[in-house]
Amino acid sequence: MLLIYLPQHTSRSKYIFDRIFTEEFGVLYHTTNARDEFEKYTQEKINYSSARFTNELFIKSHALLAENSISPLTPPVSFLQQQKVLFANDASCDLGFDIFSAAFYMLSRYEEYLPFIPDKYGRFNAKNSVAFKNNFLKTPLVDYWVEMLKQILQKKIPHLVFKLSKFNAIVTYDIDVAYKFKGRSFWRNMESTAKDLLRLDLNNIKERIKTLNNTTKDPWDSYDYLKEIITKNNLSSIFFFLLADKSANDRNLDYKNPAMKSLINKIKTFSSIGIHPSFKTSLFPEKIFKEKQRLEEIYGENITKSRQHFLKFILPDTFNYLIKAGIAEDYSMSYATHPGFRAGTSKAFYFYDLKNEKQTTLRIFPVAFMEGHFMQQKKFTKDTLLQTINDLAHEVKKMNGTFISIWHNHTVSDSAEFLYWRQVHEKVIEQIIAMQD
Repeated sequence: MLLIYLPQHTSRSKYIFDRIFTEEFGVLYHTTNARDEFEKYTQEKINYSSARFTNELFIKSHALLAENSISPLTPPVSFLQQQKVLFANDASCDLGFDIFSAAFYMLSRYEEYLPFIPDKYGRFNAKNSVAFKNNFLKTPLVDYWVEMLKQILQKKIPHLVFKLSKFNAIVTYDIDVAYKFKGRSFWRNMESTAKDLLRLDLNNIKERIKTLNNTTKDPWDSYDYLKEIITKNNLSSIFFFLLADKSANDRNLDYKNPAMKSLINKIKTFSSIGIHPSFKTSLFPEKIFKEKQRLEEIYGENITKSRQHFLKFILPDTFNYLIKAGIAEDYSMSYATHPGFRAGTSKAFYFYDLKNEKQTTLRIFPVAFMEGHFMQQKKFTKDTLLQTINDLAHEVKKMNGTFISIWHNHTVSDSAEFLYWRQVHEKVIEQIIAMQD
């Protein structure tokens, strides 16, 4: 068993040690603050303190894990072994930086607890993050750091046995608006038709009439197509359903609509299902309970997966309400505007509530990209878009992480305006299949 010398035990140190040694490495460990016990220990050990004792593996500690408050902290970024690191220290230690503080800073989303100027939707802006400012948002840097520690341990303690990990992928779909025309009330269709007339959008009017007359399927009905791809390729998938009361940013069909109920029951035959808590749940989190209950009544089982609409959440409040509502897994850890690794990792981790200083039961599944990232930014051409996705996938593959992508039913439909995105979707699926072989 690995012994770690730790002068001060805290919930922060236990969290990050469990994350790295137990979850990542599969290595049993215990800690001690008794120097005599540590020095007498004859098996594998790590000194995590401010000074080296003899010839043990030494990682020099920063004060972060010993603290129990949130203070203005922006750690400088340094280069070490051609890799960017936080909390670099002197050459007297074996690793060259405090990996435990660095990983904790990223995974806890420490910087998002500090005062910031929100974007127009009230979210933490990607451009304010240490990862964006230092150009490592597209690198799962925490995973690389953990691998660096593993290599040093293998060199210093060759007989230590590590758990094996394997690359996998999950394709996810947000059902913000289930259908373009189908399932809408007579008056809502009349209102939309009037708007089309004012815009002289005759094609939209023709499509609406054909859909409502059941002579063609709804333009955004991509569900048979998705079922075929998912089942044929044995893909892990999750569909997140928005079942909110209607508002400016929540415009799905009413949850009582037969078309919505039928769709949910169709999807559950071939995929996992989760709730897509509405835009307003970050301000009125009690809505999470109501929306989740609506989905459970249709689905017939407990819902344990969720992703915030607009990827909007407030730390730690939103995640704590998800836990109270019975959510075990959340898939919101991504910026709405930029692809990459918001928490610096491609692997699931437990949410640490920094305000209340405790590890929670909520597992966070980080997302590598959403198709909307590229649709919003003009700098992405077709070639650079596919190359960026390819680079992200290979980063995850190298670290044996989980490659999670977000799509929407309309962007993968065969509607003329989204045919290119349907092709991108298919290319990404092909890449995932090739990587899993």
